[in-house]
Amino acid sequence: MEVNSCKKQLRANYRRDINKLTLEEVCQKSSIICRRALSLPFLSEVKTIGSYASYGNEVSTCDLLIQLLERGFCLALPMVNSQEHTMEFGMVEKLTELAPGAFGIMEPRNSRCCHPGEIDLFFIPGLAFDYQGNRLGRGGGYYDRYLSNVRADALKIGLAYQLQLVTELPVNSDDVKMDFIITEEKIITLRNYRSD
Repeated sequence: MEVNSCKKQLRANYRRDINKLTLEEVCQKSSIICRRALSLPFLSEVKTIGSYASYGNEVSTCDLLIQLLERGFCLALPMVNSQEHTMEFGMVEKLTELAPGAFGIMEPRNSRCCHPGEIDLFFIPGLAFDYQGNRLGRGGGYYDRYLSNVRADALKIGLAYQLQLVTELPVNSDDVKMDFIITEEKIITLRNYRSD
């Protein structure tokens, strides 16, 4: 099967599986994933973190975002321009500043746009991930386009439920790989992190 057709079928399958999770399961699993994310040893060495405001049954980032702000990190969240098919990250000081944007996802409003080179680490959603660090997104290509312009040393960390992990995903040449994947069961390390 051709790569894009295969991806389309996989998206439908993973959407269905994720949507089957109960609210209790989402809360339980997300809590473990976010605790793992916050305990990463190199977090103390970064200043600006790009994350996402969770939507639907995605790994919930509400507690993660609150903790990051409380710990004094500079936090940036995606702002999508669906007309131009572009995504930027806007700085966030309080979660009350967020409002529904494209696709109903909460976004920063009237905030300073963050240059891709400013962000040291990203927490990234996806429909599925594989053990090589490949990510299956929702099909718009927003993250792949954005991440192709970030610093080479910026860490890309996928947040996912264990059910979203697969042995191997079909990939295109412009798909951007993750450096780590965190689930409720494990942390998969795909790149060694050493600070200077």
